[in-house]
Amino acid sequence: MPNIRRALILLPLLLPAGCALSIGNPVADASSLLIPVAGVTAEQLRDSYLAPRSDGRTHNAIDIMAPRGTRVLAATDGTILKLHQGTVGGNSLYLLDRNGRTLYYYAHLDRYVDNLVEGQTVSRGEIIAYVGDTGNAGTGNYHLHFSVSHLADAHRWWEGVSTNPYPLLTRGARFPGRLGAR
Repeated sequence: MPNIRRALILLPLLLPAGCALSIGNPVADASSLLIPVAGVTAEQLRDSYLAPRSDGRTHNAIDIMAPRGTRVLAATDGTILKLHQGTVGGNSLYLLDRNGRTLYYYAHLDRYVDNLVEGQTVSRGEIIAYVGDTGNAGTGNYHLHFSVSHLADAHRWWEGVSTNPYPLLTRGARFPGRLGAR
């Protein structure tokens, strides 16, 4: 058993730069992950994770459609790691899970909730922002771009390994009348 432990400790050191190691489900407790837009049900979600994007990119997220100003919620307990305004994601934020290894990215926000700051601790279900169409979302295309990444190092939040949030948000949901319903 000590050799297995030693191998697990040394394995990350043997991986090429920029490569992350993930063993098991990177989300600490996926069963408690909340759909991060108020009033949206699992049945309303669509899996756009592998959808093509410009310049040969893959979406690596899902878009949760909702009217402008709909409350955006913390999907889990965590810390606001970064507030960001950019040309692609528009008003966006990064929420780091309590496990310190799972990062949730929220983009195209209309605005943040008043007084939201980096380093602030938030609770699952807490209002953190509002749905918008900022960045490259397109005028009137109101939605939340939501992604989940597993981090090898929380200080290098931009190097996460993407995980499809759709199955995490729909786990246990029933889809009556939909092909493949559970």
